[in-house]
Amino acid sequence: MASQNEVEGEEDEYEPPFMKAYFSEEMMKQYEPLAEAVQEVIATEGKDDEVWAEFQEYFNKYTNFECFSNWDGNRYDLVFYGVSGYTGYLMMEYLKRVSLKTNPENFTFAFAGRTVSKVKEMRDREFGGTEWADTPILQASFDDIPSIIDLVKSARVLINVAGPYMLTQGDIMIDACIQLGTHYIDISGEIPWSLRVQDLHKFALQKGVYVVPSAAAAGGFPDMSVFLCAKKLRDDFGEETRYAICYQSGGGAQQSASGGTLKTRAAMATAGDDVRKKMADPFALGGFIPDIDRNGVKNVSIAFGTGKVTPKVRQEDLDANLARITEDKRFGIWRGPFVYSYFDTRIVRRSNMLLADLGNRPYGRYLNFLEFAMLPPEAVAAHKSGAARSAANVEEEKKKLQEEGRYYKEGEGPPLEDLEDAWTAYYVWAQSEQGNEVRCNFIGRDGYFETCRVCIETAMCLRFDSTRLPFKGGVLTPTVACGTLLAKRLISSGMRFKMGGWFDFADCAPPPFVRPDAQTEPC
Repeated sequence: MASQNEVEGEEDEYEPPFMKAYFSEEMMKQYEPLAEAVQEVIATEGKDDEVWAEFQEYFNKYTNFECFSNWDGNRYDLVFYGVSGYTGYLMMEYLKRVSLKTNPENFTFAFAGRTVSKVKEMRDREFGGTEWADTPILQASFDDIPSIIDLVKSARVLINVAGPYMLTQGDIMIDACIQLGTHYIDISGEIPWSLRVQDLHKFALQKGVYVVPSAAAAGGFPDMSVFLCAKKLRDDFGEETRYAICYQSGGGAQQSASGGTLKTRAAMATAGDDVRKKMADPFALGGFIPDIDRNGVKNVSIAFGTGKVTPKVRQEDLDANLARITEDKRFGIWRGPFVYSYFDTRIVRRSNMLLADLGNRPYGRYLNFLEFAMLPPEAVAAHKSGAARSAANVEEEKKKLQEEGRYYKEGEGPPLEDLEDAWTAYYVWAQSEQGNEVRCNFIGRDGYFETCRVCIETAMCLRFDSTRLPFKGGVLTPTVACGTLLAKRLISSGMRFKMGGWFDFADCAPPPFVRPDAQTEPC
């Protein structure tokens, strides 16, 4: 299975960004011993063994990434990069409230960023007066290659929360992780960024390094739910999944968009035509399963005047299906557009592709996955009366938040204390090709906190469960990288989970930060 972009033809030879920068003539000249040794080799035409040996010594130091290094030799289990703002606050809160209290393994961690003073301010605010008050802080920036090398060497798993990712040179960091054997995670919800990262897939596979973008609530829980339902259908009936639908719901305190979230949405909204075209492809991240006509021939689209042929997207997979307000009469649920459905559907399709390519066990070769918001009664009433309002653009959303006093600047967001009663839930239904059905349900706290859960529990999987993971490296989704091991960590860390049915809607509430009766065997 492949994306349309892959089917259309061969791409230009891709040069990994870190390797391109590091082995550039400009960079190599900065290592003066090597530059001088090269000149000596040229002067002696490579015939002087002593000169050649000296060149080899310096060249080996360069290729081993040692020549610029100021690394102190300390390697931490987790290093969090870009933690001076709101997302850094959330990650530190998750560490304090959950990981440092309940994680089954002891672990070491450090923080990092471009500006040490800003990271230190956040660390001191969150950990001052605790045993972690002196947690190490590392400095690095994307345009300083030696600092990136030292940062990557310092981590077993590097967690990058410096977004919007599509506006950064973060792929240099990822490529450095691949070259130096450090696993990488981020919390992106940006298709343009995902497309850039995918270019590094074969290199990560070759090195056995896990690159896991989009380790967040968005993408993470819908995909994990489909994975567990597909596993149940395969285990119980030996059948592949044909249809899956995720209904997202929430309640309690209204969650306002953080400043970073608004900036990310604005970046995607103002992307160029080429990027927007790729974002509009339901199979931009892969996973295309072609439709077959009555003669067994793949349906295709032919670009007029070019002869370029691409597989034709099935009607049931089109994004237009996500934009309608309809009733699911099976469950008596009214459903409508969900803000992350255009991202989550692509993540599930990518997982389906990866599971087929790497393990020959996709969710289903003919899978159709859709995602909706579960509409509350007032929204249904507004729709029926014709008073429903179309979705706001980024500027309209910003203005509305300002009027309500809930607008946050970049690097800011609602404190967790304001979200004490907020909860989010994912209700998933799946049906096999033969008509057997299964349901499952995740319920967690607010979306911000649950993004930290997916991210950090994925990192724990990569660090401590690596010998038991199903695949060895690649640009993967959290579910494909970690499978049931991640599901168990998510649940044992506090998520409520039910397989075979859904929790009663009346029972929905945020689980406590630390739950002594946490389930540990979901699947």
